[in-house]
Amino acid sequence: MSHDDPRREAADIARALRRNIERERAAGRGELLASSMAAARGRGVPTPGGDPSAAATTAERAAVTAPAPEERESAATRSRGSASIVRDEAPAADVSLFGEEPARGSPHGFAYELPSHFEPLHPVDLAERAHIWERALPVLDGVAAEARACRACGLCDTRTNAVPGVGSARSGIVFVGEAPGADEDAQGEPFVGRAGQLLTKIIAGMDERRLIPGVKLDRETVYICNVLKCRPPENRNPLPHEVEACSPYVRRQLDALKPRIICCLGKFAAELLVGVTGTIASMRGKIYRYQGAKLIVTYHPAACLRNPGYKQPVWEDMQMLAREYMND
Repeated sequence: MSHDDPRREAADIARALRRNIERERAAGRGELLASSMAAARGRGVPTPGGDPSAAATTAERAAVTAPAPEERESAATRSRGSASIVRDEAPAADVSLFGEEPARGSPHGFAYELPSHFEPLHPVDLAERAHIWERALPVLDGVAAEARACRACGLCDTRTNAVPGVGSARSGIVFVGEAPGADEDAQGEPFVGRAGQLLTKIIAGMDERRLIPGVKLDRETVYICNVLKCRPPENRNPLPHEVEACSPYVRRQLDALKPRIICCLGKFAAELLVGVTGTIASMRGKIYRYQGAKLIVTYHPAACLRNPGYKQPVWEDMQMLAREYMND
């Protein structure tokens, strides 16, 4: 073994610790522990050092070495993470899918600041959004052409049409689903079957209630796409190698569109873009960050058709999407 190996190993350990600290900062755990230590000092409990910076440093170390039970995940799961959790959000539960006018503002009644190590949010200004769309068009056209010619997995042998995406970046909102179905495969456009009609109705409901004042919401102003660009036979779940082969397309689309907020519809979009495995119930109600966008997770419209009880949580998630869209 060379003399450089221990140094390299130490550097790798330091980098891993820094990444863990950043994750805990994103979840607000370091600040919470620092506040607890400050309260302990007020009660006369000895703490390391005598200043807030020392408490914060110790809190960060504690966040790495003693995470809460719900935060304990395997190193392999954490290493796959693409998005970072910003905070939990308890969604409002006062309206049905297309019921009364939703309450304005955050139910918590307090403001918050995103951690400084996150990229700035993509712009919300509609004039700038129009320029983003113009710049994105050549990239999206290129992705569409490549997807239609793609033969990276066996789905190319059973598809009728590839289904790249539809809409624009003018609102700064992108919906990402899982895979095309039979209607989408036939028409080459995402979300045009029964589940797509429900998604269209949800977007129209957001617009009718002016959840985002001054921003027109319809299928032309949002962008809609899927993780897979080709239909799996019999609408089966995407296979891991299919997701791996197709995911560069959706990542390039998101990079070009520079969305303000991304809504993952269903498990496969959520796991790809959030970067961890889990149920929709465990992932929804939180705000994640994907590059310069906020990201939320909700049930797929097809799941709402199978279980109408999901419609209420989906509508609550759309209200949360609207609030987070307007918050910096």
